Amino acid sequence: MTIRHPLAVVLVAATACLALGFAATPFWDEDEPRFAAIAQTMVATGDWVVPMYNDSLAVDKPVLMHWCMAACFMLFGTSESAARLPSALATLLTALALLRAGTRFFNPTTGVVAALAFVGCLLVGIESHAATPDAILVALTTWITVLAAEVYLPHSSSRSSTVLAPQLTIIRATSIGALAGLAVLCKGPIGFIGPLAVVVPWVWWIAMQRRCLSDNRLQLTLSRLARESLPATLDTLRSLRLGVVSVAMLAVAAPWYTAVSLATDGEWTTGFFLVHNVGRFVAPMEKHSGGFLFHPLAMLVGFYPWSCFLPLSMVVAGWRIWKRSDSPAVSQTLLLLLLWITIWVGAFSAAATKLPNYVLPAYPAAALLVAALGVEAARRTQWDHPRWMGSGTVSLGLGGVAFGATVLTATAYGLTDAEPAALVGAVPIVGAVACWWYAQRSFSAALAAMTLTGLVFTALAVGPAAQQIGKANALPALVQQAHSHAGGHARLGTYTHNTPNIVYYSAGHVSEWVPGQTAEALAFLNSGADAVVIVPENCFPDLAAALPPQSGIIGRARPLFQQHDFLLLGTKKNAANRSAAHHSTTDNTNR
Repeated sequence: MTIRHPLAVVLVAATACLALGFAATPFWDEDEPRFAAIAQTMVATGDWVVPMYNDSLAVDKPVLMHWCMAACFMLFGTSESAARLPSALATLLTALALLRAGTRFFNPTTGVVAALAFVGCLLVGIESHAATPDAILVALTTWITVLAAEVYLPHSSSRSSTVLAPQLTIIRATSIGALAGLAVLCKGPIGFIGPLAVVVPWVWWIAMQRRCLSDNRLQLTLSRLARESLPATLDTLRSLRLGVVSVAMLAVAAPWYTAVSLATDGEWTTGFFLVHNVGRFVAPMEKHSGGFLFHPLAMLVGFYPWSCFLPLSMVVAGWRIWKRSDSPAVSQTLLLLLLWITIWVGAFSAAATKLPNYVLPAYPAAALLVAALGVEAARRTQWDHPRWMGSGTVSLGLGGVAFGATVLTATAYGLTDAEPAALVGAVPIVGAVACWWYAQRSFSAALAAMTLTGLVFTALAVGPAAQQIGKANALPALVQQAHSHAGGHARLGTYTHNTPNIVYYSAGHVSEWVPGQTAEALAFLNSGADAVVIVPENCFPDLAAALPPQSGIIGRARPLFQQHDFLLLGTKKNAANRSAAHHSTTDNTNR
């Protein structure tokens, strides 16, 4: 299977998949509206150094993502689509990095399949349409890894006997360091440590192989490993120019970290590094915990539909490396991909706080691995592992059934009117049948069917299906009702329960009161007709006894997966009209 014009194919297919998912859906979880609200504040205040959320210091993430969103707000206006645009562009950049890596490490067809497999998996589809930093971090770490690794993978074996590994040029090392600096501005030290944790041991192993190569046979003994370990380490440091990389990283990242630390008297730095880095690693935060197998299992869901073939690909790659059945360049590439997956997944599996998106930087390596072995298998006359391939095809269809069943089950727990979204689950079922049918005739056609299945399923799942599901998110409409009631812009307050959705859609400061502060909430409610308080219905009795006569319930909605309605408390229309008429009569009398 040969693909003509691979760059055009990737750009068109990936852009179409990403564009289909850009439905105008309101923000969902806690993170999207929170980050968007911070960017919204940057545009409103002109302060692009200190991230502020609802007039409080936001210490959970660095600033690059907020800058990207704020820039899009200034260019295209404040909206959900503008906030999500940086993630979509970052995903496209990652696809281009995979096209480059697949082409240089293997062949152009592998590059195309890898790029489209990445875009066409479920979690990537979700994160590419989310106002969060994950897609940006993945783009940066992928380019860092690819730019560093491709130097060590010559297309021929003519240099395989060289004692010293190739060396990064100053320009390449500086570029890698600059990208690492942006990654540190995106999500902290992991943007620098993560890709180096993959590349450094891999380059060290290549250096060890070069030093221990004798008579075209690899002679590795414990004594020789011990003897050559230090020289290989020095080779690695010299080869990667880690000093240059580190200086370039600091040149990009340090100015903002210094500025925000000075502007907040060290409060941001302390909160971010001690709480949101060390704290998240040693103890679960926000109830995001899980066992050591959490991330491997979550990746089977997030990398779907390609996860149906990922375990097979990892086992086959590991076996081929162990048996040394490939050329040195291919073996080294497979080792890089396995290290890439293992280090990212393993590191975050050791952390106490767990979320599926934490290991998203491993997804590009997974896409490259399944693409490389898939393209290679498609060029053979028969499948090497027919039973495993059959199991993967069955799993593809069962995943579609599971998707539909999950959506239908969620409708019973508050995801109202989302039943049509379950139909998207039919795409993998049809895809599984097509893959099986084509596999009897043309392995290349079966691989193409699998690639198309992933793109169509993900595009529909995060596009029309997400738009249908998004109708169940009631908070944005409730805030809009409050603004309409106030005649344009309401002053909002919340009693006992505030959410980032309320803060973002309020487009201003939201006052907050906790139980025991009923007097303050009622005083705010009585301060003018534009004052509106949002309160869960089960907490309404706290305010009801002393509610001002002209105030009452002016609206209600049930947020997703909540057991109680949220009530809007404000000045009733007839009371507001009487008040306006009274002021008008008084003015006329005075004249």
